[in-house]
Amino acid sequence: MKTTWFMAAGAAAALLAGGVAYAGDLSPAELDPLVKSGRVLPLDELEAAVLAKHQGGKVKKSEIEKENGGYVYEAEMTDRNGDDWDVYLDATTGLLLKEEKD
Repeated sequence: MKTTWFMAAGAAAALLAGGVAYAGDLSPAELDPLVKSGRVLPLDELEAAVLAKHQGGKVKKSEIEKENGGYVYEAEMTDRNGDDWDVYLDATTGLLLKEEKD
């Protein structure tokens, strides 16, 4: 159990340090069991789903929030043309909920 927590904390710290992803309303201790149970996809899979929508882009900031009994992955990204987007995915399925050009 201790090892699992250290792995989750290490992964979260690495993501935070890189400035790529973090759990918004969810702490690493809350996020880890959700990922293990399949309730939330791993952050790298969610980021990959965002980048698949805008190939050649870069995620600048992201978070997972609990909304209406589910979980939403929100990402701020820049596409390859330099345009900024806010992309919202269902954090359980990875399906696109909404995207808005800034």
